[in-house]
Amino acid sequence: MIVPTLGTMLENIGLLLALASARGVAAASKALAPAELNARSYSLLEQIVLADGPSQRDLADALRLDPSQIVALVDQLEDRGFAERRPAPTDRRLKAVVVTDQGRRFYAQVRADVERSLDDVLADLSRDEREQLRSLLHRIARPESAAPELVD
Repeated sequence: MIVPTLGTMLENIGLLLALASARGVAAASKALAPAELNARSYSLLEQIVLADGPSQRDLADALRLDPSQIVALVDQLEDRGFAERRPAPTDRRLKAVVVTDQGRRFYAQVRADVERSLDDVLADLSRDEREQLRSLLHRIARPESAAPELVD
């Protein structure tokens, strides 16, 4: 069996994306550990904060997760008082997931921790390179939509 050299492996864009993602997730999870949150729960909370009452289906689609995973993650956020399910205004059969005031405050607090953790991962990139990377990743991850404006 021929094992590719590390240099050969790093030519594969898919592998590079996976390795970069793993570093980012690990750093974010470490930063979130004191708050008893993980990167996946944080990503869900962020989607709920940034969206206007998304349905669980919308959240599953946005995060590319199975809807059953979203149910469990929303349950966890509800248990902590960060989010709640409400009847969707456009279709009472659907549940909208909305952030609570407590959830919004918590998100603002942990967001700063996550951003600092990503500063370590992206330390070798200039500010312009980071913005270019963000723009390119938006085009890959969500080709159907433009990149949202950042709030700093």
